[in-house]
Amino acid sequence: MEIFSPNKINRQTSRLIYAWLFFAVSTLIFAGIFAFLLAISRTPFVQGILPVKDYLHTALVTHVVLSVVIWFLAFEGVLWILTGTIFSKGDLFSIPLSWIGFCLSSGGTIIIIISGIRAWGEPLLANYIPVLTHPAFYTGLIMFASGIFLTIINSLLSIYKNLTNNRNESRSFITFIMGLTGLVVLIAFSCFILAHLFLPSDLNINTYFEKLFWGGGHILQFSNTFGMICAWILLSQIILNKSPMPDRPAKLFLLISFGFTIPAPLFYFSFDAIGMELRDWFTRLMQFGMGPPAGAFAIAVIIAIKSFKAEIKKLPWDKPGFSALIFSIILFSTGGILSLLIRGIDVKIPSHYHGVIGGVTLSFMGLSYYILPLLNRDIPDTKMAKIQPYLYGIGQMLFILGMFWAGTHGVPRKTYGEAQKLDDFVKLAGMGIMGFGGLIAILGGATFVLNILIPLLKRTKT
Repeated sequence: MEIFSPNKINRQTSRLIYAWLFFAVSTLIFAGIFAFLLAISRTPFVQGILPVKDYLHTALVTHVVLSVVIWFLAFEGVLWILTGTIFSKGDLFSIPLSWIGFCLSSGGTIIIIISGIRAWGEPLLANYIPVLTHPAFYTGLIMFASGIFLTIINSLLSIYKNLTNNRNESRSFITFIMGLTGLVVLIAFSCFILAHLFLPSDLNINTYFEKLFWGGGHILQFSNTFGMICAWILLSQIILNKSPMPDRPAKLFLLISFGFTIPAPLFYFSFDAIGMELRDWFTRLMQFGMGPPAGAFAIAVIIAIKSFKAEIKKLPWDKPGFSALIFSIILFSTGGILSLLIRGIDVKIPSHYHGVIGGVTLSFMGLSYYILPLLNRDIPDTKMAKIQPYLYGIGQMLFILGMFWAGTHGVPRKTYGEAQKLDDFVKLAGMGIMGFGGLIAILGGATFVLNILIPLLKRTKT
């Protein structure tokens, strides 16, 4: 499509897109290493290979932060650069500010990775953003968040400047959705700050981090979902040559969803920061504000695909962007359905959110292939590229279904090795399927990294 032409961007913008894409994909290398250790630790018969329990929790903390927080926001960094340039038909507000944001985020991530490898501090498995209790890890998180903050501010200022200069031109829907995504992240950051200010100073450290990240962590899921919807729309435009939904209803769905995030900071002024009311209200925001709009876009994409080709076998199944789009919708929808079946505190809970985050991840993976031409790189046309979304999608599906099945028999969450008490067939079979699926998904992730990094490391086309 015209908007994805390398002729539409200048040299500085190209360098920034390259930097953010390389950074985002590179984080998956380390996320995959830690995921491999975790899959081994929960797989029957081989779970005793890594007996160091404390390090497994350190690996879990680092894996989650890299794969669910940094990978998502770093890839959205690519989209914010694109939004501030080709989608809003202009230039970035400040190139130096863009590089400062990138350097802070990438530098902070390096510190986080080193903290995980060296096992600095104690691992605390707080929901949404687990931590290692060490100043270096805290510094890395703050640096990363500061870089994202500057990147969003620069993108929003770029959107305003470019739209002001192009009042008579049509406005890109991608500019609209990524502008909202940036605002959602800023709301999430404000929730983190308010939580810190309102939490009692004498809380034990476990409770402190759980309460600190609970509210903002919920709001960040809106930004992840908006980013995924943005990727769905772009993939539909590129592969199907059409948007799945007209701009007006699409904007309405997103505005309704965005509306659920606006009152979030006010909750800290209305409810006790450590009380159940505040906790429950954030849960309700996500339950009612996130699922329906995403479901509407998923249905719209499916209808667009059906109208593109009447016969299923004639669809472009060999294109990684298309298969990634399909599996993204399947995984995200499965995760949403499983959330309705959760009862109790067991591995059904992580099976649900691994479906959702798997859907977001695959949408970003699929779109990454089509960002390469912007950087004068060819989209890989190899068997490895064609099968990559299938490896990740099928592996992740086995992972979540196996885990959910084991959860129906009470396998507790956040346990490893013998603590899982795999004492019946369903527990063993379910966690075995989970381990097998996890290894396939890791292979799919590794294949994706190779598919993107190899072209990035090659010289540009002349």
